Amino acid sequence: MRKLKFILALLAISSAFSCSDEQQNAKPNIVFIFIDDLGWTDLGYMGSSYYETPHIDQLAQKGMIFTNAYANAANCAPTRACLLTGQYAPRHGVFTVARPDRGQAADRRLIPIDNSRKIPLGKITIAEALKSAGYASAAIGKWHVGNDPKEEGFDFSETKFEMGFKRGHFNDKGDYLADRYTNDAIKFITQNKDKPFFLYLAHDAVHTPIQAKEAITAKYEAKNAVGCHRHAEYAAMVESVDQSVGKINKVLEDLGLSKNTILIFYSDNGGHGTYTCQKPLRGGKGMFYEGGTRVPMFAYWPDQIKGGATNDEPVIGTDFYPTFLELAGAKPPDNYPLDGESIVPLLKGGKSISREAIYWHFPAYLQSYEGLRFDSRDTTFRTRPVSVIRKGDWKLLLYHEEWVLDGGREEMEANNAIELYNLRDDIGEERNLVKTEPNKRDELLDQLLNWIADIDAPIPYQANPEYSEK
Repeated sequence: MRKLKFILALLAISSAFSCSDEQQNAKPNIVFIFIDDLGWTDLGYMGSSYYETPHIDQLAQKGMIFTNAYANAANCAPTRACLLTGQYAPRHGVFTVARPDRGQAADRRLIPIDNSRKIPLGKITIAEALKSAGYASAAIGKWHVGNDPKEEGFDFSETKFEMGFKRGHFNDKGDYLADRYTNDAIKFITQNKDKPFFLYLAHDAVHTPIQAKEAITAKYEAKNAVGCHRHAEYAAMVESVDQSVGKINKVLEDLGLSKNTILIFYSDNGGHGTYTCQKPLRGGKGMFYEGGTRVPMFAYWPDQIKGGATNDEPVIGTDFYPTFLELAGAKPPDNYPLDGESIVPLLKGGKSISREAIYWHFPAYLQSYEGLRFDSRDTTFRTRPVSVIRKGDWKLLLYHEEWVLDGGREEMEANNAIELYNLRDDIGEERNLVKTEPNKRDELLDQLLNWIADIDAPIPYQANPEYSEK
């Protein structure tokens, strides 16, 4: 009997080591929590003392905070299309939301490039690419890039319309949208706990209409404003997002999945200037200044990502596709260009990745609105057609109206087509160095123009006959 017990004990130890090795070598689950219109400073861990986000703050501080994380666009549809396809906007044609000719025709000097409202079905989404590695996938929440998520490789999907919500964040029964998304996400995690999974949880919050639970709103109505952070109902929406993150993390812990799950928190563009602001950054949603494209981001993965880490390397939404492939041990699709770089080296403690620059291209118009009017180049549009490069600490914006119609390179000393900023010294983009740093201007301009040519980015060249100079 003793001998039998000894043998059983050895088997148990062997089994324990085997399970441990299996868990250590298992493909990690990927939980991607995607917030809509959440600004760079709209969280506690990003310095706000007005918004209360204890769950997000705790995970961010136990994980890695990215201080120079960017969306691929200043509004939601193109950011989502870039993230899901792993490609910059000129490759898939989703440049903006709906019509590219926003605002009044009399104010637009150029005819914008046509915009696609959906990802072409020929594109290979990250969900499709992860299938080869055995991943189950779910797209829960805001989609906004046409087609059905199941046509794009997701095994399960649920949007607010399928849940019975119309435009707002409450349905006829009084259910709150963020809570419903969270419940479905928890159900997906629970049902797929024994296999690798990819959860794409895309909240509609904190996008308009600004609607929040009354009890949470009342708490913020009793608080004093902190700078430009003062909108109680918006703050309550942020707190509901925080509660969602807390619930998702708790179910991962309860199921014993935390140590084999990377959780990434990210926003699709800057905050809406009517309800929040991103100071010291300039601008917000719809603008290609820092406040419109720099977003909060952190990655949390117990025992894999060193807690309390901060990384200042510029990263962008197209980086998630190659990152997830590397984490999953999946091969990139054949003959399919990816424009991002894997950030796995950063997650492991590296300070930089091999990349010269990141880019944006927006051949369209977005009209202005109250709150951002005075942070833009003019009070009529949040942005006019523009292409952007960030290289190291430097950022150059090329505005196509002036470039195309006012003499281009030959007249760039006077035509106001180019803005150049050193973000290390001027994070608020207040000092245009285009005339005082000609060498840096020409370096970035040449690189941006080469990228435009290489990727075949469409430039609006046709003058608008309806334009009326004031």
